[in-house]
Amino acid sequence: MRIFELKSMFGKASRQTPRGPHATLHSSLFTLHSARGFTLIEMLVVIGIIAILIGALMVGFGRVTKSAQRARAQETVQNVATALALLEQNLGSWPKVLLQQMNDGSGKGMNVAAAQVMAKYDAKFRLMGLTYTKTGSGSAATDYTLKGIDRCGIVDPWAAAVLKRNENANEASAVPSGGTVRDHMIFFAVDEDGDGIVEAQVNGTPVRIRASAVAWCAGADGKLADYAKVGRSDDIYSWRKDQEADK
Repeated sequence: MRIFELKSMFGKASRQTPRGPHATLHSSLFTLHSARGFTLIEMLVVIGIIAILIGALMVGFGRVTKSAQRARAQETVQNVATALALLEQNLGSWPKVLLQQMNDGSGKGMNVAAAQVMAKYDAKFRLMGLTYTKTGSGSAATDYTLKGIDRCGIVDPWAAAVLKRNENANEASAVPSGGTVRDHMIFFAVDEDGDGIVEAQVNGTPVRIRASAVAWCAGADGKLADYAKVGRSDDIYSWRKDQEADK
């Protein structure tokens, strides 16, 4: 009896709404969708479309991330070159430690010793905003202890991310994009004789650049390219191609 009454009620409701010439069509569509629902194929199609969209978003996100890292690396090498130029302008000469790091042939770059020099003059000349503490009572560069992402020297964003995530990471720690933290050090060269030309050794290749100081890094893979063969590769430089002087 109750089942019959429910059927009567639903039947009555379906006859009452909607009214008009479209009532039959509306009722048919309503009945079709209510009875049919989603098929397995339709669900798989929807899932496939969602997977494609997610994949496209991930690819786009990866490209944006890479572009952002390269932009930060470009900013870092530019900041190092500018800081070096400001340092020479304020001191009137190049600190001996920096010249030693540049000329000893080992390609040390902005390692701890060089970065300590930058830290020594950082507060006075507002050079780069390095993270450090003054642990000694004297005025030597060794009285400044580097901290945080600067504890291994001045490195590019790929190595900085490793040093930030792992407080135990050091120069020998691997960088996910390639190489070690040491391979991602910022390299530099300065105009020693004051003729307005920096005579740099870019991965063993002599390059003459119109500037007072320049800097560069190996990029994401941590490998410096052969400048003599490929020129300006995926490595990152503080100078433009039109700044290079004739040999």
